[in-house]
Amino acid sequence: MNIKQFARRGAAALGICLALAAQSQAGDVFADAARSNALGRDVKFTVYLPDGYKDGAGPYPVVYLLHGAGGDENEWRTKGGAVETLDGLIKRGLMRPSVVIMPTAGPASWWANGASEKAESAIMDDLLPYVESKYKVSRDRKGRSIGGLSMGGYGALNLALRHPAKFCAAAIISPAIYDPLPPETSAARRAPQFVRNGQFDADTWKSLNYPAHLDAYKAQPNRVPMWIVSGDHDFLGIAVMSANLYWRLHQIQPKQAELRVIDGDHEWLVFRDALPDALQYVDRTCARG
Repeated sequence: MNIKQFARRGAAALGICLALAAQSQAGDVFADAARSNALGRDVKFTVYLPDGYKDGAGPYPVVYLLHGAGGDENEWRTKGGAVETLDGLIKRGLMRPSVVIMPTAGPASWWANGASEKAESAIMDDLLPYVESKYKVSRDRKGRSIGGLSMGGYGALNLALRHPAKFCAAAIISPAIYDPLPPETSAARRAPQFVRNGQFDADTWKSLNYPAHLDAYKAQPNRVPMWIVSGDHDFLGIAVMSANLYWRLHQIQPKQAELRVIDGDHEWLVFRDALPDALQYVDRTCARG
C-alpha cells in the first residue's frame, strides 16, 4: 500500500467513525433567509444547530461555510457530508458544539462586490447581523470563523483578508484563486461578476483577487490563521496556487498558515476528506484565542 492509498483509507475510516458517532447525537438542520439590501433579495442559508442547542445557554461559536460555483445553500449538506461530519466531530469531542451557516449569495457570486452584484456586502452587512440577532452565536471575533471550497475558498480567503477583525480563522479548501488570471476552463471566465462590456475583464478579476488585498491586510493589527488544502491532481492547477498562497501568507504570519496537499482532483472526494481537518483547525485555533 502506498502513502496516498494509506491516507485515503485513513480519511475514509475517519468518515465512517464520524458517521457512527453522529447516529447517537445529531444536530438540527433547517432553512432560513436574511433580507439583503445589498442584493435586493434574500440571502438563503442552511443552518446547523448542534445537539442541545435549544436548552444551551450559548453563545456558540459560529462557522460560515461557503459553497462553490454553481452551488447553493444545500451543497455542503447534500454533497459535502457537512452535517454528518459536524455531528461526529462534536460527539467525539474533536470540535466544540457550534452553529454552522451555509449561505448562498448566488451560484456565480464569487462572494465579492463585483461587476454584477455586491455579494460581499450581502454577507458582511446583511447576513452576519441577521444571524447574530436571531441565533445564540458569538458576536465576537474569537467566536466567528469562515471556510469554503473552490469559489467558496476564494470567497472565504478574500473576506478574511478584507475583514480580519471579524474572523478568528479561515479554512481555504481547493480555492479558485488563480493568479494572475483564471484558466479558460474556469467558471470565473463566465461569471457576471468579472464581465464588463460583454466579456471577461482581467482588471476586474485582479482587483478582486487576494493579491490585491495583501498590503491592506498587512497594515491591519489582526491576523487570520488559515488552513489551506488542495488535491494534488487538481486539473485547474489549484495545488500550485494554494502553495503560492501559503508562501505569501508565510511571509506575513509564519506560524498562522498551514498547507496540506492531499490525493485527488477538484472533486467532492477531496472536499469531503478535507472538511474534518479544516473544521477542527478553525475550532481549535479560535478556542485558543
